[in-house]
Amino acid sequence: MKDILIIREENNVDKSIFEFLKCKYEATTIDFDSKNAEFIMASQEIPLVIAFIKDISASSIVELRRIIVYLKNAHICLLGSHFDYEKFTDLIERENLYCIDLPKPVNAFQKAFDEVLRQNDELNVLLKGKANRKHSILLVDDDPICLRTMTSWLHNFYEVAVAKSGAACISFLGKTKPELILLDYEMPVCDGLQTLEMIRSEPDYADIPVVFLTGVSDSEKVMEALKLKPQGYILKNTDRIEFLNKVNAIFEKQADKA
Repeated sequence: MKDILIIREENNVDKSIFEFLKCKYEATTIDFDSKNAEFIMASQEIPLVIAFIKDISASSIVELRRIIVYLKNAHICLLGSHFDYEKFTDLIERENLYCIDLPKPVNAFQKAFDEVLRQNDELNVLLKGKANRKHSILLVDDDPICLRTMTSWLHNFYEVAVAKSGAACISFLGKTKPELILLDYEMPVCDGLQTLEMIRSEPDYADIPVVFLTGVSDSEKVMEALKLKPQGYILKNTDRIEFLNKVNAIFEKQADKA
């Protein structure tokens, strides 16, 4: 999970401000959606939530209020008009809630946003120190449907590359080193076990965390996979929220070890 959460309605956002924030900071971007809200609330604490609230729907207001109330320690920055802020009057008095009026030019917004950061030194240091950092994942699977599904789940939260075979995975690693490999256990020609053996035998990328993706629930095959000490495995029938939570937990565990 990244350090800034940006929430918006897809077709109801100030595009210039939205692109400025995405380019300048490490940001997770989601729509107002109950499943997205559940994932965010199940994740570890987020330092800053930025919400585009101009003319948002009643259902979006409900989801944003859920997130604001749940993330008690997060700094919340609402982007909209005084009319929009009235929908959150009971929360406006929170010490860590800020409002920036829109519309305004990007340079004027940047000054206003910098002022928000100056009001909290800890937040300012955190965001400056982690600007533009992005967790990267290599997703390896021979099934195009699985690739499309999992990529669609991951792309809002991580930088995702795909490989359609074990050989393609090794070729990719010769050029780029991702922070995590999600590796299909059952593939033709070169299966997950063989691919992991090749990964572990190469010093340049032997230390990359690998998690098996498997539709297999057979305990013997799972134990066979675990002998090569992957960081774990995720069953392919896992739902979207559980899948994202498991991936997020892997990065958090790696951060704790650092």
